[in-house]
Amino acid sequence: MTNSSAPPNPLPPADDSQPSAPVPRQTDEPGFVDGIPVEELVRLTREFTARITNEDRQRLQLELSESGHQRSIQSSAPFLLQQFFTGKIDLDVELARRYPGSPLMSELSFTPEPGQQARHGFASFASQDSSAAMTIEVHGASGALNVSFLLQSMIAVRFALGATTDMHRRRFLELMRRPNGIAFLWTRERWERDYLIFVVREHFARVYAFGPDRFDGACRITPEGLDQLLTWLGTFWADVAPKEGEDLSQKPDPDAEQSPPDALSW
Repeated sequence: MTNSSAPPNPLPPADDSQPSAPVPRQTDEPGFVDGIPVEELVRLTREFTARITNEDRQRLQLELSESGHQRSIQSSAPFLLQQFFTGKIDLDVELARRYPGSPLMSELSFTPEPGQQARHGFASFASQDSSAAMTIEVHGASGALNVSFLLQSMIAVRFALGATTDMHRRRFLELMRRPNGIAFLWTRERWERDYLIFVVREHFARVYAFGPDRFDGACRITPEGLDQLLTWLGTFWADVAPKEGEDLSQKPDPDAEQSPPDALSW
């Protein structure tokens, strides 16, 4: 027994030579975000978008193979799509380079309002200064779309998308609800008729419209505008599902405006 006041099991002295667990660097120093170097965040973001883009490419290749278009890619598809399908370009990056500074459409108008039932619909997206606009008409009998791009309230070009199957419409809406990805909206004729490409990044959407051998159009949509557009389209497309055995892609819509390949809408 001892009268010593020292604890019976003293702790060993601290060893400063042993490494401690890494702690995120909390600093307001330029070049860091939440303690992570900006270069690292950029690298991770690029890897993520590259993976999503590759998944979209593989999905499209499978769809084209199932529809019989795989063999015609090299002979009839636009060069831009050929490069994308073969993995030679990043479609998002290339489209952004070709259409820099596309106007942001932040002023929205829907008739009827998203979620309300109607046979036909008209949606308008305009830039804040009203110098540019995009309108979308949907025809309830077949779900066909007419998309117009208006510049300075003077010149408009129209892209007429024919009827699409219920399966393709639902698939498009599903893909567009992702925070990131690429989705095509086209008929069974694919690139031989007017078609749209939507590129979504962090819920912002860039819209590219193509009229083969005629003209192109491009704009950007806010996350709020994209959400309302999908709700609005979903209401029409859910109401025009084809009956059993009916193929709407082969059935003309008497109310849908026809646009011949060499037409220019004013």
